[in-house]
Amino acid sequence: MWWSRKLAILLACLLPLALASCGFRPLYGKNSYNSSVLDELASIDVAPLPDRGGQLIHNALLTDLNPRGEAAKPRYALAVLSNLSETQQALRTDDTATRNLMTYSVSFRLFEGKANILAGSFTQMFSYDFLEEHYANISAAEDIHRRAAQSIADEIRNRLAAYFIKAAEIKAQSTKK
Repeated sequence: MWWSRKLAILLACLLPLALASCGFRPLYGKNSYNSSVLDELASIDVAPLPDRGGQLIHNALLTDLNPRGEAAKPRYALAVLSNLSETQQALRTDDTATRNLMTYSVSFRLFEGKANILAGSFTQMFSYDFLEEHYANISAAEDIHRRAAQSIADEIRNRLAAYFIKAAEIKAQSTKK
């Protein structure tokens, strides 16, 4: 038994070394591949979105792109359009739904001045079950809207970070020539 405990301690010590040597680097963050990505993301001004769902996405984007607050001197402008469609599924014999599927169709454009430098679109789907209690359904719907907004903001942030990394690589290659 004592040898299994020593083996577990040895594996616990070796696991971080193995992970450190695999070459994994986060896309953004303090130890990101390219530290200028944080500065680029922080210089994006996010245009307001209509309705409550748009406000949730806008706030999540503000937090994701610049956790220290709004950009003092924005270099870029981000416009996001979000369309939500809801479908009731899993019908009972009395034709009442037991599940709600929410599909968000999102498109975004990044501008530098008046030039459109990046555009993208994607679709994300979220669902929740209807319960007998009315308040539980309201709470579940509000929760899914908050989680959807965060997921959409994360997807947009990741695409923007990938764009800035690729742009920095292209710029570095062109200066070497």
